[in-house]
Amino acid sequence: MDDLMIRFFRDDIGGILITDEGGAIQYEDEKSAFIRKDRTNWKTLCPPPAAGQRAEQWELVNPDSKKMYMVTTSTYEEDGRLMQIHFLVDISQYMGLSREMSHYSRMLKSEKERDGLTGLYNKGKFVELKRSLFQKLETIAVFNFDVNNLKTVNDAYGHDAGDGLILKAAESLKRIEGENLIPFRVGGDEFIAVALNVNADEAMRIKAAWEAALADVNRTGDFFCEVACGFSIGEKGFDLENVFSRADQMMYQDKQAQKAGGRNAR
Repeated sequence: MDDLMIRFFRDDIGGILITDEGGAIQYEDEKSAFIRKDRTNWKTLCPPPAAGQRAEQWELVNPDSKKMYMVTTSTYEEDGRLMQIHFLVDISQYMGLSREMSHYSRMLKSEKERDGLTGLYNKGKFVELKRSLFQKLETIAVFNFDVNNLKTVNDAYGHDAGDGLILKAAESLKRIEGENLIPFRVGGDEFIAVALNVNADEAMRIKAAWEAALADVNRTGDFFCEVACGFSIGEKGFDLENVFSRADQMMYQDKQAQKAGGRNAR
């Protein structure tokens, strides 16, 4: 960073241009001479001369070099005429650095929001959206999922096999994920998917699409992934906690109905 600051003061500050009331160039140096090419946004963004104008800042783009400049423009009077002096600073490198830092920040935030095993949004992200976005919807559909027989598989075949079941369940949700459907892993074998602004028919189609996706995922691998699912619809004026509670109850009912199946090993 020290080298960057040294370069800023040594190389980048500079570029002086003086124009008259009509915008004609009265003085330029080698760093501002490119403006003569008239291939910049100078004319559209340069403020008109105004008596008393001081240090108005704007950005200038040179499409030939792809560089960006911060321009500080002030008006002064000379021989009864309004003149403008413009100081140019090349900020291209600093804008690039800023973009890199923003990208890094977004990447860190994304990693913090994602579950390490499945790549789905994690419980922290779920809680955040439950407090904000989910409160503002016209309608909502909540799907609760729980992987059956995970402890049995873990105890009999090891945690790698159990992780395989979790990954299968997550994959089935990824296949139906979209702009209006957000899946989360909220616990070891627990998943929630929230559908935004959908009606009952659309919710049923989402459930059918998920069932088909899970069946397709189960075509491969040594262990059959059986998942209990319950869902609930909330319409305009819904109580969010009640919607989640009903979905949870429906999931447990489905789990009880599936208990006799015992399909976990191929």
